[in-house]
Amino acid sequence: MELPTCYLNPALLRCSRFNGYAFAHEPYAERVVYEYELEYFLRSDGGIRIDGRYIPFAAGEINIRKPGQVVQGVPPYECYTLVTDLIGNTHRSNPVVFGSAEEAQEQYENPLLKTLPDKLTLTKKDLIAGLFETILQNQDSPSDLAAFQVRSNLYFLFSELFRESADRGLAGNTAAVRRSIQFMREHFTQEISVEELIARSGLSPSSFHRRFLEETGFTPGKYLARLRVEQAKNLLSFTQTPVGEIGALCGYTDHVYFARVFRACTGMSPSAYRCLTEK
Repeated sequence: MELPTCYLNPALLRCSRFNGYAFAHEPYAERVVYEYELEYFLRSDGGIRIDGRYIPFAAGEINIRKPGQVVQGVPPYECYTLVTDLIGNTHRSNPVVFGSAEEAQEQYENPLLKTLPDKLTLTKKDLIAGLFETILQNQDSPSDLAAFQVRSNLYFLFSELFRESADRGLAGNTAAVRRSIQFMREHFTQEISVEELIARSGLSPSSFHRRFLEETGFTPGKYLARLRVEQAKNLLSFTQTPVGEIGALCGYTDHVYFARVFRACTGMSPSAYRCLTEK
């Protein structure tokens, strides 16, 4: 089955905590990345060489690695390392061996994954560390509750990474466009007119439309639709709220129109998306 480009269903392959201060501080062997890996630094006086480019890391920063990259750790550093299959394939070797191509992650295009940089400085450091620790403690438990906590924390973790990455990109926008985006994020469940956004921006209508499209890649209407659809995807994935009610919770009074917008953004109906996330 061909997956839609928006599809994400993270499954944990391995989580560990590593203290490189306890060993000799020589660079580790180069290796190829075959999975999606997250390395969250608790303390660091070193960094990671990625495709030949050295990137230093400090406490509270995260390295987001993608299949195909060639990496080399340069200690000392202490970190959590998390490996995931992002299309929900749990039938994998356990534990996954770094640098092994066996059953490697299938590479696929995903617009959310493309937004994640190699290095991201996180603002909610205690929250992120807590998510990693909870995943680490629950990964080997046979209980259904532990499995649920791992799965939900993975979704929460990636959600925070996407949010931090989006906020990082927002810093490059002009103040006028930032104000409009922030207003949409805070009021996306309400009726928002383009005229109201223009008034808040302080720009002329033509300048507003031109700048918004240049800086975000979307028209204001399409950007608002993306915000609403992302919220709808969360509700479809994590709640049992009837599909007919989710549109209203995301700002659409007409459920037929909501389904049309959702399909345009994701390539599938809300009901089909819920079925996929439940598998």
